[in-house]
Amino acid sequence: MPFRMLKPRRDAPQALPTLQSREQLYNSIEERRLKEWENYQKAHRFMEEARTNRIFLDIGIGDALAGRLVVELFEDVVPETTARFHRLVTGEGGIHDATGVKLDYLYTPLELIDRQHGYARFGDLLAYGVRLEPLRQETFKVRHTSSGLLTMTSYGPNLCNTSFGITLAAAPSLDFKQVAFGKVVDGLHLLEKLESLPLDQVGRPLTPVMIAICGTLTGERPPGKWASPQDRTGCDETLGYEAID
Repeated sequence: MPFRMLKPRRDAPQALPTLQSREQLYNSIEERRLKEWENYQKAHRFMEEARTNRIFLDIGIGDALAGRLVVELFEDVVPETTARFHRLVTGEGGIHDATGVKLDYLYTPLELIDRQHGYARFGDLLAYGVRLEPLRQETFKVRHTSSGLLTMTSYGPNLCNTSFGITLAAAPSLDFKQVAFGKVVDGLHLLEKLESLPLDQVGRPLTPVMIAICGTLTGERPPGKWASPQDRTGCDETLGYEAID
């Protein structure tokens, strides 16, 4: 069945829905996240995969759901980086008080495909008026030696925010500049599809691409219900944020 959603404008984020419609939307999303976790646990309960830190990113291209990336996070190597990323994938970071934006990678667009450096960039929340506290670069131990590695976009030493990339090939130019923190273990064929998309002159896809749904596949059972502002105000203290004036 085709996946359909409102397409975000390129020059501005979507207007936020009302609180009531947000609650309905978020509860539906949290139920879906719980179901995906349950299905994965049933299919892998006797396998080693069930004991690793794995998340999923379902990618929509235009009006169609293009496929799923299953990612294993390197939590033993870069625990701070993976912890923040995991909270943004699961939506556990809460709501940004100033803007009402949910701190979540859900519906964030594919911003850029950098064919020169070999990676696709997702996850920027700056367009919504939210900036997290800069994340320190824990280690450059993992090199960008192949396709399918997740890497935190860096705007300078220890200046990582929410934007992340997925390598489309070996990307040695990113070594010692960006922190690799995970790898795609299922869905590499989808990266080939992304790499082949028509782009504009600066590398943005001509067809809108976004994270259609995301969540965790392992670890603790998701709640299956959104914690509303009445239950949990502000964002998770471990994330930290500030509004952009």
